Amino acid sequence: MTSYLSPAQIKRLAHKREAKPKKPKYGNHKVIVDGEKVADSQHEYRRLNDLKVLQRAGEIKDLQTQVRYNLIPAQKICGEKVRGTDYIADFVYWTKDDQFICEDAKGHKTSDYIIKRKLMKLIHNIDVVEV
Repeated sequence: MTSYLSPAQIKRLAHKREAKPKKPKYGNHKVIVDGEKVADSQHEYRRLNDLKVLQRAGEIKDLQTQVRYNLIPAQKICGEKVRGTDYIADFVYWTKDDQFICEDAKGHKTSDYIIKRKLMKLIHNIDVVEV
């Protein structure tokens, strides 16, 4: 025997599905301060605060967040335009000894991240430090 849903039941089910907030894939929760996104995770937010303290103390300088590095430019493959690939560093800064640091606040290493980290070294000669 086949069972059918009434239009009212379908509407209720659709509304229930729409009302559910989407869970983050890796369990991270974006940090929002004064209505503006500050960090992609609690871990990243804590590291940002630590780095700001170090910058005020003069231990580091030129702190930047969410810095984009191009790894593979956009190109045409078989006549079809394919977008490029970028790596976005969580933090970049200089130490007081003039050493350049590129950091990524990682909770979970994805296969995409591992490849991009290797490409950063190959293309830009930058080691990505995981914190």
